Amino acid sequence: MKYEIKQYQEEFLEEIYEVGVEALKDWTYEAQTPVVSLKQSYSRPEFDPETRLYAFSEGKMIGFVVSRVLGEVDSKIKADISYPRVLKDYNDAFDLLFEKVVEVLKTKDVKVVRTTASEKWPNTIGTLEKLGYSYVSDRYHLYNLKTKNYNIDKTIALEDITVYDHKKDKKDVVNFLVKSRGMDEDRANSYLDSIVNIYSEEIFIHIIARKDNQIISRLMCTRIFDDTANFYLSGEDDSLDKEILAKTITILKEKGIKNLNLFLTEDNLNQEERHLNLGFKKEGKVSLYEKEI
Repeated sequence: MKYEIKQYQEEFLEEIYEVGVEALKDWTYEAQTPVVSLKQSYSRPEFDPETRLYAFSEGKMIGFVVSRVLGEVDSKIKADISYPRVLKDYNDAFDLLFEKVVEVLKTKDVKVVRTTASEKWPNTIGTLEKLGYSYVSDRYHLYNLKTKNYNIDKTIALEDITVYDHKKDKKDVVNFLVKSRGMDEDRANSYLDSIVNIYSEEIFIHIIARKDNQIISRLMCTRIFDDTANFYLSGEDDSLDKEILAKTITILKEKGIKNLNLFLTEDNLNQEERHLNLGFKKEGKVSLYEKEI
C-alpha cells in the first residue's frame, strides 16, 4: 500500500489523538496523550517538528511515530523513538515509519536509537528483537489496584486529608515541592498553575495530607482512560497513607474509576513495599531497548 509521510503540523492534533486512542486500545499501562497536552508540548521552543512523522493513506492519517534527540549519552548521540502507533489493517506502515524516522535522526548525527517495550503491549518485544534491538534495562515497574477490591475502613479519621484548593493551599504545596522534590519556587508555582489552568481535565483527584499543620504527603491521580487513573504519591512520611488512599478511593469510585495504575522507576523502587502495603499488585515492567544506526 502507498503512504504519504508528513512532518508535524498543528492541524494534525485531533487526528493524532484519534489514531493514538485506536492504536492503543488493546494496550495496558499506556494511553494516548490528550490534545491539550500535545499542543502544550509541541509549542515549546525546543520542539523539532522534523522528529514527528505521520503516515497518510488517501488523505487519512493511519499512523505516526514520535522521536526526540537526546544529545550525547555515553559518548554517543542518542535518540528516543516511541513504538509507532498504527491503525489495524495498515501494519506495513509500521516498518515505513520506523525507517523514515531513522533516516531523519541520521541527519541529526544520531548513532543510537532507543525505544521501550513490555509484555503488556502486544507484540512489542518480539517485534523489536526482530528489528535488531537489544535489551538494555528495565525502565518502569508496573502495579495495579482495583478500586472494587478495596474495602474502605469507615472508622478512619479523614479530617487531615483534603482535596487541593488552589487559593488556600498553593503556598503550602509550593513549600512541600521545594522540600520534597527540590523544585525552586518559580517552577513549583508554574507547575501548580498549569495543573489548574491547563491540565485540569486530566486530573481526577489532587489530595494533600497534613500533620501538625504541615503537609507531609501529596497524591495525584491523572486520567489514562475514563475508568483508569495513574497514581502518584509523594512525601517521605507514610503515616497517613491509608487515610489518603481511603479518601482517594471514595472519591474515585464516585467518578467511576475502576483501576489505579502505578509506575515505579529503578530510582524510586524503594517505594515498592509502601505501595504493596496499600494493596497494589505487581503486574509487569516496561523495558528499554536500543540499536545502533
